[in-house]
Amino acid sequence: MSVIVLAESLEAGNVVELSTRYGSQAIRLAQVAHRANGIKFTGRDTRHSTEWSFGMKYGQPATRLDC
Repeated sequence: MSVIVLAESLEAGNVVELSTRYGSQAIRLAQVAHRANGIKFTGRDTRHSTEWSFGMKYGQPATRLDC
């Protein structure tokens, strides 16, 4: 089941859906760093354990997966 939340409500341990040009990835967040202009997320792909790092602006919608 997926839930749309604001980026600032995501925490380490959450699984989020990240859409890329190669398709959608399910990323388990390991670190959440709040910055002045947005939030930096670091985590691993749940399928291949590939490390991902990406950012989002405050107030931006994010898809959290409840696995």
